Amino acid sequence: MAPIVIFGGTFDPPTRAHAELPPQAASLIGASKLLYIPAAISPHKIDEPPTDPVHRLAMLRLVVDGIEGAELCDIELHRDGPSYSIDTVRQLREQIDDAVPLRLLIGDDQAVTFHSWRDWADLIELAEPLVLPRHWSDASEFADALRTKGQWPQVDVERWLQWRLDLPCMDTCSTEARHMISEHRDTRDVLVPDVDDYIRTNELYQ
Repeated sequence: MAPIVIFGGTFDPPTRAHAELPPQAASLIGASKLLYIPAAISPHKIDEPPTDPVHRLAMLRLVVDGIEGAELCDIELHRDGPSYSIDTVRQLREQIDDAVPLRLLIGDDQAVTFHSWRDWADLIELAEPLVLPRHWSDASEFADALRTKGQWPQVDVERWLQWRLDLPCMDTCSTEARHMISEHRDTRDVLVPDVDDYIRTNELYQ
C-alpha cells in the first residue's frame, strides 16, 4: 500500500521550504497522504516557547490547503509537555491500518543527531525516515557529517544515504524568517504570500 508521510515541526512560521519540499518528497515515494503535524513544544526548543498555536495552526492551514493530498494533524497540540515524535508515531500507528507504511520526513541536520531522539531505534522501526537535503546538498558531504558530527557507524551511514531524497537543498528556516520580519525586511523569498499577509495582519514577530 502507498505510504503516509509524517512531517512535524513548530512551523513558527511555516516557510516556503515547508510548503514546497514535503509535497515533492511525498510525490517521489508515491505517498497517499502527507500529514503536517505542528508541535506543542519541540523537545529541542524547550527554553524557547513557540508562538500561540492558534496562530501557528492558522498559518500552517494556509500552506496545507494549497497542497493536494496534504492534511493538517493537530494531535501533538492536545498532549501536555514536549512533543516527542515517538509518541506521535505510536498514536498514529494505532489509528492507521498496519498495512500502510509510515515514513517520517526530517531534515538532514536532524538525521545527523537522530540518535539523541527519544526511542530513536523504535521510531525508525515504526516510521522509516525520509531525509530532506537542508544543510548538505551533496550526498558525500551528508555522509561525512553523519560520520564526524553524528558519530554514526558506517552501516548506519549507508542506511541514512538510502533514506536521503534527491531534492533541492532549501536551508531557509523559521528562525531566519522571524529575524527578517522583526527587522522589517522583505520576506517574499522565504514565506508564501498568504502566510506573509497573515503575519503582517496579526503583527507577529515584531
